[in-house]
Amino acid sequence: MDWFRPFRLKNRFFTGLLHIALTTILVGACVTHFFGQQGEIHLRADKAQTLNYQSPITNHQSAVTLFLWDFQVVYDEDGKTPVDFISELRLLNRGGNKEAQGLAVDEGVVRMNKPLEYHGFRFCQSDYDSDLQGVVFSYNYDPWGIGITYTGYALLLIAMIGFFFQKNTLFCALLQKQHTWWMVGLGIAAVVLAMVMTKVVTPKPPLQPVLQTPLLGIHVSVIMLAYTLFAVMMINGILGLYAAIVSRKAEGARKEKLSTLNSQLSTLSQILLYPALFCLTAGIFIGAVWANMSWGRYWGWDPKETWALITMLVYALLIHWPWLKNKLPITNNLSPIIYHILCIVAFLFVLFTYFGVNYFFSGLHSYA
Repeated sequence: MDWFRPFRLKNRFFTGLLHIALTTILVGACVTHFFGQQGEIHLRADKAQTLNYQSPITNHQSAVTLFLWDFQVVYDEDGKTPVDFISELRLLNRGGNKEAQGLAVDEGVVRMNKPLEYHGFRFCQSDYDSDLQGVVFSYNYDPWGIGITYTGYALLLIAMIGFFFQKNTLFCALLQKQHTWWMVGLGIAAVVLAMVMTKVVTPKPPLQPVLQTPLLGIHVSVIMLAYTLFAVMMINGILGLYAAIVSRKAEGARKEKLSTLNSQLSTLSQILLYPALFCLTAGIFIGAVWANMSWGRYWGWDPKETWALITMLVYALLIHWPWLKNKLPITNNLSPIIYHILCIVAFLFVLFTYFGVNYFFSGLHSYA
């Protein structure tokens, strides 16, 4: 259709930047996977451990010796619930020379959600022995992948914010078809409902040590806002299908009115899809940053995070509906109906991510 031609990628800087950001994140993940080193190390108070790494690119060798100086568990006011784990370390950078003697010994502290960075290595608190004389750290050596990935995150944030300010886009064209007060009122209602849902689903204190971070509230709030907007799109879909069914028996002005309502509901859902998908994407990547702070890796294929990614990809396909519609023999009258069906089907993935995963799988997000 000719009306879609003005919205090509060359006229949308932030849309292009969005795709560049996602590609950068994938490149960073590949660099981490193929050129980084990840693992776990069990450190006892009476025995030092040495980690070695040789870069497959530069052949640079690194070696760090660790000694557990002290470990303690910080409890809540009730004296029973742990809220933090603190490991005090003595570290020696041997620079790849295991025989080096007389080098200065450094001190470092590892806490939950506060990893220790030392000469390219990152150490995160993972577990501890029951006698408090030993700890398990997850570690990684990833001097390139982290920088590339975080650059991708920054570009993604800029692209998603800038998208709503660029002109000559399909989003702007759709927005002009709706009354502004409708969008403002709906947006306020969605934010309020998302805040209520966040309050309901957020674990109550005392929290586990890994949940002792401001990222918890941000992560949950953003995703709840996305799910709320997806729910509105699903309701629009049900109302639109109902209007389509009723219009079959209607005649004259009533039939025209129902057809117009159906088209307006479809347009509204297409508008809401953009902020909803961006919120879900932001929530997932905020969770990835949090995971990197807590466990030293961005992604662990936990069932909840995996299905959140699947849901994001489903709605990412839905956002390309205008392009897909041009490729299929779909009439203008049938287009809103198909879009309503797609919104309803897509929301099934949200329901499974939110409810189904908790019943069929167990993982780090079982509390949610």
